[in-house]
Amino acid sequence: MSMKKNLNCKCSQKRTLVLFGFFLLFFTSAIFSQDKAIYSIKFKLQIKDGDMKNSLITITKNGAPFKTIDPSGGKYNIDLFFNAEYLFTCTKMGYITKSLIIDTHVPNGREGGDFAKNYPSVELEKQPEAQEITYTQPVGRIKFDGITDDFDFDKDYSQKALEMEKKATANPKPKPKEPAPNPRPVPPKPIAQTAPASNPIPVVVKQPEYKQEPPKPKPIIVEPVVEQKPIVKSKDVKVIQKDRLKITIIMVLINDVNFEYKMEEYTWGGVFYYRNGKIISESSFFNETK
Repeated sequence: MSMKKNLNCKCSQKRTLVLFGFFLLFFTSAIFSQDKAIYSIKFKLQIKDGDMKNSLITITKNGAPFKTIDPSGGKYNIDLFFNAEYLFTCTKMGYITKSLIIDTHVPNGREGGDFAKNYPSVELEKQPEAQEITYTQPVGRIKFDGITDDFDFDKDYSQKALEMEKKATANPKPKPKEPAPNPRPVPPKPIAQTAPASNPIPVVVKQPEYKQEPPKPKPIIVEPVVEQKPIVKSKDVKVIQKDRLKITIIMVLINDVNFEYKMEEYTWGGVFYYRNGKIISESSFFNETK
């Protein structure tokens, strides 16, 4: 009787160990697949004949805001998710704006494999004087190549983009002229008076008799008093915490006009800044909400 109990106990222990091993294997594979679901790149922005001041890198994922980088030079490690299209837009005041597409769509099941490290870069050139060059499409596209089984530049797209750049450079548009300031009015020149001739003949002109009219009373004009409104600036801060998102909303009131500033902080590291629903840089957000 005791031997049968021992056998049942051992069988139960074996079943427990098998179930635990299966759970551990499933949990480990899930973590491994999550790690492999990210495609890492090193992105570099270069400014020809200039520095990084007032430059900005804006990244969208499938047309929605993803990340904004206020660059200070060098390369930037960026993690992208598979099966999405990212648009990198690089801007700087007085320079030609350029953008780059990175398409992370891969065949089903290829997400868990290894890929060569990619180092895409964009260089901005100055706008010509009194003219403006605008590119109608991104200057390059990186996507998965089935022949090499890795990510690479789309050569057909690059050829079309190069033709677009040459056409835009050869046909720049004139920059819009700034309105000229109003010129100051020129005072009229005084009329030169001629000197009287020597020994003039006196001419006697009889003046008509003048009767003085009684003075008319002047109308009393009462000017309305315009009360100057002082500049009133107030700030109201509200924080909303969601599952993987923290939203900070700052309402700034200036002379009865409300400005809404919003900062979105995602747990995966993405931070976005908005003014009245439009995306702005980090420095603009903190300077305007002091």
